[in-house]
Amino acid sequence: MKTLSRMVSKMEFPSQNNFSNPSAPLLLRTQVYEYLRNELKAEALTPGMFISMNQLMKNLGISRTPLRDALLQLQTEGFVTFLPQRGIRINKLTKQEIEYMYEMLGALDSRILLATFDQLGPAQIEQMKKINQEMHTKMSEDHFYQYWDLNTAFHHVYLDLSSNHLILNQLYIIRQRLFEFGKKDWGTKIRENNYTEHLTMIELIEKGKAVQAADFMRDVHCIINYW
Repeated sequence: MKTLSRMVSKMEFPSQNNFSNPSAPLLLRTQVYEYLRNELKAEALTPGMFISMNQLMKNLGISRTPLRDALLQLQTEGFVTFLPQRGIRINKLTKQEIEYMYEMLGALDSRILLATFDQLGPAQIEQMKKINQEMHTKMSEDHFYQYWDLNTAFHHVYLDLSSNHLILNQLYIIRQRLFEFGKKDWGTKIRENNYTEHLTMIELIEKGKAVQAADFMRDVHCIINYW
């Protein structure tokens, strides 16, 4: 079992000065939260690892409150779990959980697409085409995170037109867990299918087929059957 104390020599923590003298406690909590999120994305904190609050407090040179607040936020978002007597565990995503999360993504994303469809004009369609084409140039494993960042940007062309902050917040958390929580076993075929499905979505949007585009998003694009 991997633990933070065993991995600490391999991880680069910021100096205490980087976390000192914040303008407010909220700022410090945000700094710690963003730092831990970056460690998750960089796979310095890996699924299944147990981390110790005392060890983190020592290495980061901070008090318990901002660290606990940051970890509680990560627990709310599903990244970690507090376990009595054992510390904090970095959560794993099973294949089944990924499938369920994609179903949630499809339901929420398609609702926003339908609600904002009338606001999608030539400029937005051209932006989606440009982003999707750039995705096509980032298919290789070497560009894993760049590819999925572009994928998020593609969907945000219409998501950013919505004011439904409750749905948008849930979509943000789901996408973060799917695409920034370590590399998934998604081969080139999956990325190619994703690119091709985006082309279909763009075509449906260009033709003004709102319901068909939303249905395609929910029932095809966000159904994972690659396992």
